[in-house]
This record gives sequence, structure tokens and C-alpha cells, in this order.
Amino acid sequence: MQNPFKRFAQFYREGNRENVFRLDGAVPLRVGIPFGLQHVLSMFVANIAPILICFMIIAGAGDISPAVKANAIRSAIFLAAVGTTIQLFPIGRIGAKLPIVVGVSFTFLGVLGLVGATYGLGTMFVSIIIGGLVIGVLGLFANKWRRFIKPIVSAVVVLGIGLSLISVGIKDFIGYNVAGNVVDGVYRFDVAWPYLLVASVTLLSSILWQIFVKGVWKNISVLFGLVVGYLLSLCFIPYNHMVDFSAFQFTSFTDFIDVPRPFFTLVPIGWESFRFGAILTVLLIYVVATTEGIGDISSLTSSGLGRDPTDREISGGIAADGFISALAGFFGTMPLTTFSQNVGIVGQTKIVNRFTIFQGALLLFLAAFITPITTFLQTIPSAVLGGTMLMLFSSIVVIGMQMISKVGFTKKNIMIVSLSVGLGYGITLISEFVDATPWENDFLKSIFLILQNPVANMFLLSFLFSYIIPDSINTDKPKEKKEEEIPKQG
Repeated sequence: MQNPFKRFAQFYREGNRENVFRLDGAVPLRVGIPFGLQHVLSMFVANIAPILICFMIIAGAGDISPAVKANAIRSAIFLAAVGTTIQLFPIGRIGAKLPIVVGVSFTFLGVLGLVGATYGLGTMFVSIIIGGLVIGVLGLFANKWRRFIKPIVSAVVVLGIGLSLISVGIKDFIGYNVAGNVVDGVYRFDVAWPYLLVASVTLLSSILWQIFVKGVWKNISVLFGLVVGYLLSLCFIPYNHMVDFSAFQFTSFTDFIDVPRPFFTLVPIGWESFRFGAILTVLLIYVVATTEGIGDISSLTSSGLGRDPTDREISGGIAADGFISALAGFFGTMPLTTFSQNVGIVGQTKIVNRFTIFQGALLLFLAAFITPITTFLQTIPSAVLGGTMLMLFSSIVVIGMQMISKVGFTKKNIMIVSLSVGLGYGITLISEFVDATPWENDFLKSIFLILQNPVANMFLLSFLFSYIIPDSINTDKPKEKKEEEIPKQG
């Protein structure tokens, strides 16, 4: 029997670089590694950010040990690698067999912060586990209920994902979330200009590479922009420490290599951790995340493969997200779902090869266990990510528009899209409204937090209006005016 490592090497050595545009087929390592790498670099910091923000919210109600935080980050990276691998190469019916990259979802941030601060980390992780298992099982039977979600609803959800991400991309682009750049609600150009410069150069580098480089290599523009932006950001270390290397402090072997641990080895747990209200609340957010997942998969197949997703792909993708999220709770981190950033990369580059993206997942596996890799990748400044992500996020909006166009601009569809965007997305632009929770009850308060998610709003409205607005509106014609009789002359 041939050595499996030799078979692996031969598989990639005999590959064709044009296979990067095909779902299957070997790709030479010299081509596959950089293309896979850009998927990982573009999502790495965003994969960790929700965890840090969530723990900051929870920390207001009590201390969180450094060991819990470190384990949550390590587990998130490890499960992102596991989830991505399963989505690429399914286990039975679990996994979509599509070029999907998995990462920690921002969708759960507000609710998990509330649950963790109110009931503790034990309840939060138990709720994540139970919610993930429920969604995983429901995903296996998606063909039974998916038909109730009409094509226009999926198109609106994709549009909503793009609109919601633009604000994230533009804030990173201008350095909005960096301390000192915004003071008392006023953006300070005199302090923030380096972030604008780095983001602009990053974006311009990606665009120029896409325009002037020929052949398959033109699609590596995201990675090129990341490298140029990072090198430029190093020049500003003496000015504002845009790149922070302070975390590189290793004094023991465990500082170099460590493994994810189950949450109950670090956090106390008892029967009081099983709270029905918290579990139901988190489960509702899982439903929202599932609609985003359907939208992401629809967007990915539409832009990368030129077709709609099959029931098998939707079912496998949702099931994988659910079960991986259950594992995330077990290992003490936040739920993981299909990453919209990487859907944007597929939409722009058309790189859909599963073996290529798997080479990026291998880096995630290494980073999960080798701490210096994780530490280094976390030094990528937000401005560099903003410079690469802004156009990718905007492309998701365009993909949503294309999907709506494909469904058809009927009177009914125009009304559904208009109401979903105007009310569902528009209401999130008024922070004073969505931040004002009218109930003291924690369960009702957490439900009201859903209003902060434009994707959830647009899904709910488009779903309801797809049934409420009658199809007959498309065939209504204005009554023809009868011609006035002309009196006869005689």
C-alpha cells in the first residue's frame, strides 16, 4: 500500500492551477497555499473579536480568569479549523461540501453578553450547547421546512448580511474603534489619519493587483493587500503602536503549546446552570444565525458556482454549524457559523476549490495549538482588515441584488424588498431606539435585542410579507377607460 503522505504529495504535485475555479480537483501547493492563506488571514482577527467583546460585557458582573479567556480564543481557532474542514469534506450528512470557512458569529454577542452577565458563564455555555444541538438536528431535516422560505426571502437575507457588514468594514477602515480616534463623538483626523492612510493603501493595492496582474494569480489580491497594508502599518509603530507586539511574552512551555479544554474544567457548573429562559433566548438567536447561514450558502453558490444551493447543501451546512456550535459551548467559547467575510472573497475571486481552502484550515489547526502563531496573527491592525474587507462586504450587497433580480422585480417582490430594507434595516440606524429596552424582564429584554440585528429584522419582515402580500398583486391591471361615444353628426 502506498504511503498516504506520498499520495497526498503526489495529489497536489500533479494538480492543475486552473482547478482553483472548480469545486474539486488538485491544485499545486505553490498555488493552493497562498489562496488558502488569504481566506484565513482575512477572518482571523474577526474570529476572535466577538469573544473579547463578549467577555468585556460579562466582566462588568464579575471577574473572568485569564485562563478562561485564553481557552476561549484557542478553542475558537481550533473549532474554526474543525468546522471549516467538515464543511469542505462532510461527515455523513453533516457538512455542505462547499468552500465554506467557519468562524465565531457576532450575531450572538448581545444576548450571550446579557446571559453571561446575568446568570454566569456556566449557564451561557450550557445554553450554547443545547441550542447548537437543537439547530444541528433541525438542519438534518432542512428539506422538510426549507420550502416554506421563499427565494425572495433568501435574497433579502443576503442583501441584509451585506448591509449589516458595511458598517463593520467602514469602522475598521477609518479606525473608528481605536481608542483616541473618536473623542466625545467627534472623529479626530489629526490622530486617526494613519489608519485612513493604511486602509486606503491596502484597498488600492488590492484593486491595482486585481487590474494589472494576469491569469489565476490576479485572484490573490486580498492577500497582496493584507501584506502591503501590514508592512506599511509597521512604519507607524513609533507613532501610535498600530501594530502591538506586547503579547509576545513567553516564559514557559505552555506559553508556546497548549490545547483547548472543556469549559467545566475552568468554570463551575451545577443544576442551576440549566435555566429555561436563557436556553430559549439563545435558541432564538440560533434561529436568526441559521437564516444568515442559509443566506451565506445561497450567496456563495450563486456567486461562486452560478447556481442555487441544493437541499443537501443547505441541510449539511446548517447541521454542521449547529453541531460545531454545540462543541464550542463544550470547549468554553462562542458559537461558530458560516463566515460572511469569506463568502465575499469567493464572490470576488471565484476561488471555490475545497482543497485550496483546506490548506488555509491547516494554518488554523497549527494556530490553535502553537501560541506564537495565534499571537502574531492577532497583530494584524483593524485598518488593514478594513482596507481589504470593505469591498468584499459591499460585494455581498451586490450579490443580494443579483439574487433579487434573478427572482424577478415583480410588484410583490419590490414591496417585500422595500419594506424589509426600509423598516428592517432602517430601524437599526436609530441606536436610541434599538438600545432602549422597554422591559425589565431579562428574557423579554434579550428578545428585544434582536431588533439590533438588521438581518433578523429583514428576514422576519420578508418572510411575513412573502405570505401576507397576495400574489394577485402582480397581475392587477388598471381598469381601461371606456372610450367616450362621439355623437354622430347628421
